Amino acid sequence: MNKTLILLLIVLSQFFGTSLWFSSNAVLDAIANAHKLNSPNLLASLTIATQIGFILGSLVYAIFNLADRYKANIVFSVSILLAAFSNAAITLSDLSFETLFLFRFLTGFFLAGVYPVGMKIAAHFFPKKVSKALGVLVGALVLGTAFPHFVASFKLNLPWGSVILTSSSLAVLGGILMFFIKTPAKENLQKIDFTILPKLFSQKDFIKVSVGYFGHMWELYTFWTFLPLLITSYKHQKEINFNISLLTFIIISSGAVGCVLAGKLATSKGNSKIAKWALYSSLFCCLLSPFSFYLQPWMFFTYLLIWGITVVADSPLLSSLVNKHSLKNYNGTALTLSTSIGFFVTIVSIYFFNYLLQFTTVPSIFLVLAIGPLVSIFALKK
Repeated sequence: MNKTLILLLIVLSQFFGTSLWFSSNAVLDAIANAHKLNSPNLLASLTIATQIGFILGSLVYAIFNLADRYKANIVFSVSILLAAFSNAAITLSDLSFETLFLFRFLTGFFLAGVYPVGMKIAAHFFPKKVSKALGVLVGALVLGTAFPHFVASFKLNLPWGSVILTSSSLAVLGGILMFFIKTPAKENLQKIDFTILPKLFSQKDFIKVSVGYFGHMWELYTFWTFLPLLITSYKHQKEINFNISLLTFIIISSGAVGCVLAGKLATSKGNSKIAKWALYSSLFCCLLSPFSFYLQPWMFFTYLLIWGITVVADSPLLSSLVNKHSLKNYNGTALTLSTSIGFFVTIVSIYFFNYLLQFTTVPSIFLVLAIGPLVSIFALKK
């Protein structure tokens, strides 16, 4: 099968899987009304349910070496199908909050077999151009993240059940597509090796690139989460009118361009070098944030666009480095493990950011995000 077609199939399947994560956010109010739920923290609760599910799922996949013991495309397909069914289950009638939470947890749990395993598959087919392939792959994830804001910008009154079932149907299609990609895992490992995780963390280079990835995650998802708050605050201070959801979509989705360009540049300049360029750029944006409200609208939007591009551009490169410095035959386990810890870091960062909001102004609080790129730059110094 043509490699361009293989990459396209992986990207499409990954994008369809990502839609499961965020589809409920676009129709949250309708879900709450349908199940007669009156929780002011429903969005946060369901988001956290998916996050926790993904983190624990990633640990399970890593501990049992699932992506390395079995054919990666089969692991991907089975996982995305289970995630699709878990997502579709929230359309059942009169669910309690606990049941809804459980289904979102299971959706996140099984998505652990989609994103990191997709990276392993891409690395398998593009061993000499891993960063370029992962740049396209992570770009698809970025677009999936931004898509709910695009939907919200039109203020459509969509039937919530149709939105959920459509995302699940697309995920099922993605699972079917991956069955046609042959990934003859040369590892063919039959036994579970519980010593792999400590062995990974006994390698200095793996620790360095993993810490670099964790620092990147400290900044990334917190920036995406609170970007609408930053834009809204600027809008109120300047007393100007624009579509907040559409602007948020543009800024987040611009990161897809950053991922693709960074992946392409890294094939000739090196992963570490381009990752550091992106980290220094996003660090500068963090440090500029307290002064951003003094900028004119066009300058403010340009500033956010640069931040949106650079905040995620290092992601595929850091994952490429994790893949490179993993143990032989266990790159799937290494990618899944680093992703799991990285997403745990995002939860800590989001809660810490939210807590500090009560003590300072909106633009100034974004200085906290500078911790991430600083840690990453230091970890990748050598």
